[in-house]
Amino acid sequence: MKRFFCVLAFPLYLVAVLSVSCSKDDGGDKGGNGGGNTSLPGIIYHQYTSNVMKIDMWTGEEDAFFSYNAYSTVSWEISRDGKLRLVSSREAGTYDRNRFTLVNTADDQIVKAFDYVPRYGNSTRNYGKISFDNSFIMVVPDGDNGIVMMDMDGNIKYEMSGIGEDTFTSTDNAYWLPNNSILVRFKNMLLRADPPYENLSLVKEMNYENWGNVRVSNNGQKISMYINKHVFMMDITGENLVQVTDGTADENFGEFSPDDKYLLIGADYFHAPASMNSHWFLKIIPSDGKKYHMDNSPEVIPVIPNGSQQMVRANGVTAWRP
Repeated sequence: MKRFFCVLAFPLYLVAVLSVSCSKDDGGDKGGNGGGNTSLPGIIYHQYTSNVMKIDMWTGEEDAFFSYNAYSTVSWEISRDGKLRLVSSREAGTYDRNRFTLVNTADDQIVKAFDYVPRYGNSTRNYGKISFDNSFIMVVPDGDNGIVMMDMDGNIKYEMSGIGEDTFTSTDNAYWLPNNSILVRFKNMLLRADPPYENLSLVKEMNYENWGNVRVSNNGQKISMYINKHVFMMDITGENLVQVTDGTADENFGEFSPDDKYLLIGADYFHAPASMNSHWFLKIIPSDGKKYHMDNSPEVIPVIPNGSQQMVRANGVTAWRP
């Protein structure tokens, strides 16, 4: 495992010390896409409770993707190319680790499985994020540990413990970029680190009351996130921040389509963490930088599978893949 110091590449008093977290953060005609929509690419994956479904956007057909044990499964994600599913679980009788399982989505066969044991503490709520090229898995800060990057066999390659005298907290986060670069959410800043992660540069100061759920476009040129009640989009450089959703309700994320031409919006967000019933409905807008009213803009497409009259409701991982 590589450990080193690095320096922030912008004029702040902080010096970066690197040693190589269901909330608003954690996915035909005007009436919807039932019957398919040939202008929309790929497959949308969504979950409500422990049932994970997939919708072929070309045909409008919805099928089961997989199911999991809600008591033992922490989280899951799907690789950018849609070929791998990574599931994090807590096995019975274990109190200091998570089981990471990589599954081939084509045949549901296990490709690899290993235990992730955090260096500090005994969190059993850790989960992984697969890099764009399927070569690394990143674990985000859990309160006791910082950002951890390991290879696909579970060997830890880099650890980021914090910046300056401040360690990462569970409210901080990190996101993959192409070429294994990463975006780091630290306090009120978005930072960028490129391999070999020896320097951090400021992307943008985020002086907003509420913001998060950062999503990165597939070409790595755009970022989306919610700021307060609505979804915004900006360049990867932190420039050209624009609001792209509006309406009477909240939105909680904007997931880029595989061709980056659309955004899948978590719309009509309902926040109910006490009852564990937070949820949102799926709608699609163009990712052209214009602002769309989620209640009445004609360009807004509700996601409605074939055979259904209801817009898709989700409360967990939501992704759009090829």
